[in-house]
Amino acid sequence: MAARGHKDIFAKDIAWADGTAPGVRYARFLLDGANPAASPLVILSKFAPGAVIEPHTHGCNYLEYIIEGSQMVGKVEFAAGDVRWASGGTGYGPITVGPDGCTVMIVFQEAAKANAIPLGKGAGRTSRP
Repeated sequence: MAARGHKDIFAKDIAWADGTAPGVRYARFLLDGANPAASPLVILSKFAPGAVIEPHTHGCNYLEYIIEGSQMVGKVEFAAGDVRWASGGTGYGPITVGPDGCTVMIVFQEAAKANAIPLGKGAGRTSRP
């Protein structure tokens, strides 16, 4: 039984959704459901082997923890246990997922500014993970 103000979400109960990019699934968790726009947002994302996410940015600060697998962000490889931290407006990518896929946990400072803002060829569109 969860105490008041405490929420438990078990792996078997996570509601996964398909991302806008092929090979991406995600689950979103607001830390403050009473104030969803300003709430920090936690996203778990699972990327299929070889998935590619085009260069983009976000409108707020975020931190990403690699749970399992690997990914190349531009020319830098990240593996399980690594952390990426970026300020809002910092562009990066493409992200190329390794041969075993990749699972990450991303914490966005502000949910309303978390959507990806494409750079380069995809500029002018916004999308979810």
